[in-house]
Amino acid sequence: MQEEKKIKVLLVDDEETFAKTLSERLTTRDLASEAVFGGTQALESIGADEPDVMVLDLKMPGMDGMEVLRRVKKNYPNIRTIILSGHGTDTDKKEAAELGVVDFLVKPAAINMLTEKIKVAFAAKSSPEMMYSYNDFVPILKKHLNNEGVTLGKNALGIKCFCRDDNQDHIGALLMSTGSSTGWFDLNAFGAFPAGRSLESLGPPSHHIPELLKDPWTVVLHATHVGCDSKFTLGMTDRYGMKKPSASCGLLAAILKRHNDRRNGIIPPVLRDFEMHETEKALLPHLDKIQETAYPMAAIAEKLQELGCDIFDALLKESGTKSIYIGGINVDYEAENPANNFFVPKKVFLYEGGIRRELAIN
Repeated sequence: MQEEKKIKVLLVDDEETFAKTLSERLTTRDLASEAVFGGTQALESIGADEPDVMVLDLKMPGMDGMEVLRRVKKNYPNIRTIILSGHGTDTDKKEAAELGVVDFLVKPAAINMLTEKIKVAFAAKSSPEMMYSYNDFVPILKKHLNNEGVTLGKNALGIKCFCRDDNQDHIGALLMSTGSSTGWFDLNAFGAFPAGRSLESLGPPSHHIPELLKDPWTVVLHATHVGCDSKFTLGMTDRYGMKKPSASCGLLAAILKRHNDRRNGIIPPVLRDFEMHETEKALLPHLDKIQETAYPMAAIAEKLQELGCDIFDALLKESGTKSIYIGGINVDYEAENPANNFFVPKKVFLYEGGIRRELAIN
């Protein structure tokens, strides 16, 4: 039977006795709790092992809780934060809310209530609330970009990969605000994993930007599919909540099936298709671990997203162009109706002047 993952909790409080005692009490409630005693220690601990949920005090010597929160939200946007403090002004509460804090609790908090709040915060990391229709996601993304001084429109070029034609055209049109996606290069030819022949021929994005665009932005949309094709699900539950069969993600599910066959002593045929071969080759070191997860279809899509992100990150760092990378999971509820499908953003990076910044989209 699959062992349920323990929620990793980081307690940040300069009152050492209080923090240690609270951490021990949370541990007895089956949470993986660790205590640190200041802002600097918190950032060091997060850098070594990112927690799921951070419980943060505000008034601490040196780096106070609000500064910790600002830095964590900028660099580790997936961490869910609960403020637990004996202090806190209305201004603190307002800024904390703007930074996405899940709850603002006053010391001392009942242990059962805190435990429940932590579980709710953790569940929100992968809840449907984190999924956006393209129509919802694009305005949110544009608002974040506007805050960074980036305005999209006709002065941008899009590169699409691993995204269904109907969906990529839909999000392309919304991002470019032109009513069509004619300003986008379709790189679906290089398949589900950006590797091999097609990446080598791609080169820096600047090679593909028409000279007629003055000072353009290159937008890379890297949407990895999660689907629920009845031919390939193999009885696996998808944690992204697919309710209807979808033709997408058949390639990833087929790779899982091939690996499952190998583990059962069945030798699968040699792959002839370039796209599948390259994808399977890249995923092979990770498939044993993926097969043991509670939701293998989600895990394989997320691993592919992570591997592809690393490749694009290296490529865009070397490029002299101004670039935006949008990486996420595309959830096909209705494959042929993009407005009814969803996007789960994983990473949004901004590259300019040799500097990469991550936008916290939530």
